[in-house]
Amino acid sequence: FLSGAITDAQARYNLTNLIAQGAIDPVELAAFGRLCEAIGAPGDVAGRIANGLLAAQGAAGSAGIDPAAPLLPRSVGQLGWLGVDAETVRLLAPYVVLLPIATPVNINTASREVLVAAIDDLDLATAERLIEVRQRTPFKSTDQIAHELPGRPAPASTRLGFRSDFFQVRGRLRLGDRVLEQTSLIRRSGLDVTVLQREQVSSLD
Repeated sequence: FLSGAITDAQARYNLTNLIAQGAIDPVELAAFGRLCEAIGAPGDVAGRIANGLLAAQGAAGSAGIDPAAPLLPRSVGQLGWLGVDAETVRLLAPYVVLLPIATPVNINTASREVLVAAIDDLDLATAERLIEVRQRTPFKSTDQIAHELPGRPAPASTRLGFRSDFFQVRGRLRLGDRVLEQTSLIRRSGLDVTVLQREQVSSLD
């Protein structure tokens, strides 16, 4: 039996956004903090991950090796390298991603929790209403979003997008009691598709 799925990686909050020009971006840290609050993650996890990524990126970009610096994670499953416990990683996994570059959140595919992170002063109920609106007519501009949020300025166009370039492809093959699962992160650029990461796990069903 063969099954699989393709999901939009930019429907999730990109943890790479937390670090900009060698420092923690306070706007993005606040956004990630809102996401953590919305999903019930520990209150200190946003700062812990941001500081861990900053230390790991600094160590990776320096000539010397700091033995105290964490390894730079390439996937959400590796956030444990930053001191995040397994239960919190499991809680974050449906809502965050680690991409090679900073990316906006795709408002037409993001969950309500991720929308709360991407748009300032947005509550879960209003985010749910935005999802209902986009199901009828996908958003194409921040002005359309502002129309649905009367009395508020248009959201920052740098933090919201209307298309995606990064996707996760999952495949599962079962033969008898053996199961092979493969997850790939791909980037689309025009007609070209590049595989950036690939993880493969074999197990017994």
